[in-house]
Amino acid sequence: MDKDKFLSVKELCQYLKIPKPTIYQFLGKGHIPAAKVGKQWRFNRESIDKWMEEKEKYYMKRKGRRKTDIV
Repeated sequence: MDKDKFLSVKELCQYLKIPKPTIYQFLGKGHIPAAKVGKQWRFNRESIDKWMEEKEKYYMKRKGRRKTDIV
């Protein structure tokens, strides 16, 4: 996959290594940054990276873990 700024659903699945139904669940619940262009969803790679970093910080804080605790 090249370094396009915007990703399709298929490309996002490959990028995050998660199945397509999970992406659509996130979209349905408004849990993932996205924009609909016509009938197709597009994802800004930078926004997805930031979203993933925020998720990581949330779960690390929630579980009382530090990065150094993870093996």
